[in-house]
Amino acid sequence: MLKKHYKLLLKCALAIPLIFLVDFCGILTHLYELDFETHYYYPLHNDSASPPLNYKFLQLPAFTSKHDSADPPRLTILVKSAIGNAKRRQAIRKTWGYEARFSDVHIKRAFMLGTPTEGASVKDATLEEAKQHGDIIRADFVDAYFNNTIKTMMGLRWASEHFNTSDFYLFVDDDYYVSIKNVLRFLGKGRQTHHQSLLYAGYVIQSAPLRHKFSKWYVSLEEYPFDKWPAYVTAGAFVLSRDALLKMYAVGRSIPLFRFDDIFLGMVALRARIPVHHCDDFHFDRPKYYGPDSYSDVIASHGFGDPAEMERVWNECRSANYA
Repeated sequence: MLKKHYKLLLKCALAIPLIFLVDFCGILTHLYELDFETHYYYPLHNDSASPPLNYKFLQLPAFTSKHDSADPPRLTILVKSAIGNAKRRQAIRKTWGYEARFSDVHIKRAFMLGTPTEGASVKDATLEEAKQHGDIIRADFVDAYFNNTIKTMMGLRWASEHFNTSDFYLFVDDDYYVSIKNVLRFLGKGRQTHHQSLLYAGYVIQSAPLRHKFSKWYVSLEEYPFDKWPAYVTAGAFVLSRDALLKMYAVGRSIPLFRFDDIFLGMVALRARIPVHHCDDFHFDRPKYYGPDSYSDVIASHGFGDPAEMERVWNECRSANYA
């Protein structure tokens, strides 16, 4: 009789960790997901909820109020950067963010920042940088990973309300290599373009929410109950036409923010009825670099967190007439 009790206790002792592991890995959670194609709707509960966009701008680029409407930019580059990434910003100013790269194409550049959680010295350094270069957009939200959606919306807001004459807007992270020459080729020559007026382009993904609780990107059923995300463009590098940007901002400011910025923009695009446009030359996974010829068609590539390496690769590609 005692042996039976011991066996039962042993089975329970083995089952409990297994149940915990299954739950932790989110295996059973998938059984309770709703079908995206049938049930998708966002926001889930309160459609009238207003997103937290009541921050104020602390710094605007010097050119914001000086742009000439008779000569609008062909391209405005909005770089998502972090407070401490001054070396990356400086490298970008000298390479793919150099505004005078092409004498016959009007390009503007700005870096998007929030505020530090602590450390007045970092804050003061950013203020001095903004004064020196005149290319910083900064607002009073904490500059943290899960505030990237606020940062992206800040860029949409600035462009919509203060600088809305550019033909196109390139949003890009500060750890990217970019060939502006290939960006312009993708957009089309002169003031013409072969794309539709509502262009939202980059590397398109449609994936499923991660349900294992140890993931940085874990999402509960309460937060998002569907089995797929809307199709979205990876937020590291994407292009918006002026019409798409204005519409994305108008729709995006009317719904609650989602903590993943690329997925949030996918939700906004779906609601705004803006199709996502896939281009293989936007790379989320960095292609191997074997010299300039291997990057001849690359528009943008993630994986260049070392500014010295990014400068070297860009200069080699520029010398080969690819950047």
